[in-house]
Amino acid sequence: MSSKKHEERLFDLRTLDSFLTRGVIKASEYDKHLKALPDETGNYEVVVLEEESEEDASGEKVAEE
Repeated sequence: MSSKKHEERLFDLRTLDSFLTRGVIKASEYDKHLKALPDETGNYEVVVLEEESEEDASGEKVAEE
């Protein structure tokens, strides 16, 4: 496994809490990792999702008011 892949797994948010608690990584290592991440400010696109109409329990569409 490459070093980069290993690092990605260590700092994965789904496992991070467990690794910190068990001492697999130290809080200082995590802070260092966060500071090394690139600044992605402004590098995003806003996506607006259309709202679906509400349905009652029988699946019939409910009239919007």
